Amino acid sequence: MQPVNSIATICTLICLFLSGCKAWKNGSIFEKEDNFSNLRTYEDDFGSRIEVFIELAESELVENYKRKKYLMIREAQPRQVLHPRKDLSLRELIHSAHADQNITNAQKIAYLKKCDQIYELWEKHWRSADLKARQLGFER
Repeated sequence: MQPVNSIATICTLICLFLSGCKAWKNGSIFEKEDNFSNLRTYEDDFGSRIEVFIELAESELVENYKRKKYLMIREAQPRQVLHPRKDLSLRELIHSAHADQNITNAQKIAYLKKCDQIYELWEKHWRSADLKARQLGFER
């Protein structure tokens, strides 16, 4: 009677394991997708890389603001420490890619406009934090 129970238990465990493996949406349970997975697929397409960097910079800026909004209001630390600008390094990257002729003039202009939008978002975050700090009586 004991061997039948152990065989049934083993079969049940195998079925549960296989059904659990089918639930994984990624190709492998050991692979972890990250924000930079798209960059690995582009070999020499600098335009696509810069677009991904711009998207990442904007999302990081928004996430950082959500996390550090309270500190931005209360702390009198330099802006680059609490909520750094993301557009500066992107601008350097765009200018160097254009100098190396990896992107066109039209792409350079479009990417720099996106950098301007990222700067405006950063400035908006600091304006709202400064306004809230003044309302609460904190010195800047």
